[in-house]
Amino acid sequence: VTNDVAWEDSLMIGLEGALLGCAYNALSCRSCGLIVGFILYSASSDLAYLRGFFCFFKDSILCYVLKNQMIMEASKVNFPAVTLKE
Repeated sequence: VTNDVAWEDSLMIGLEGALLGCAYNALSCRSCGLIVGFILYSASSDLAYLRGFFCFFKDSILCYVLKNQMIMEASKVNFPAVTLKE
């Protein structure tokens, strides 16, 4: 994916939570090895619109805020609501 994030080749199956029954590829940090997100391969109808997108866990990434020129945890940044459904 990039020099910092790797796309795991093996498909994983969600056994609990929001990804229950979904098949996905994990996205991991090459530096620390933590899972930072996923790419849905097969999903329930509720999540089907996310198939093929790179989905990152907010608590696993940092954001650079241009306005303040600061690095912040993504979980502390207020992202505007965006709908991907047509």
